Amino acid sequence: MTTLPASRNQYPDSMSQLSLDHSERFCVFRSGGIWFGIPALAVRSVSPRPEITPAPHSDPMLKGLCQIQNEFIAVVSLQALTQIQYETLPDAEQQLLTIIGPQGPWGLLIDEAVSLAVLETSISTFSNHQDNWSKVTLGSATFQSQVLQILDPTAIYFYASNLLDMYWQSAGQPEFQLTSNL
Repeated sequence: MTTLPASRNQYPDSMSQLSLDHSERFCVFRSGGIWFGIPALAVRSVSPRPEITPAPHSDPMLKGLCQIQNEFIAVVSLQALTQIQYETLPDAEQQLLTIIGPQGPWGLLIDEAVSLAVLETSISTFSNHQDNWSKVTLGSATFQSQVLQILDPTAIYFYASNLLDMYWQSAGQPEFQLTSNL
């Protein structure tokens, strides 16, 4: 059984604080040509992309809000979070991975949920303080000869939340305020 050191991640109640063993199931999915895995117990559902209402004056990482099972949830773009340019499926073909978060459910746009699989994970103890993405990546694994990045859903939630907070704080500054020509 492998346990990550407590200093690995700055986010509270992170799943990386939990021990991962060789019998844990992961939801395997892809976005563009990049493959990911996330602990299956954090996944509430996978569904076709619902209608998403954009949030005005928001960072591109926040795609907007949608309604799933009589709840409104925030929808985050995995592509914008990774800050890697890659081609994704057209909006109509994407899926929504609904994740159970510390403040309630939230959504992650993906191209395709591929499998629910038991994966042997290689835990990363490296965390680059300049690269926030490394703080949300627990490690790696392989699935059908594809290398996956294993993601920490709680850390992703706090990472996205922190980015949105910074964006909205800077949007309140005079140089960021929108003007109207009406």
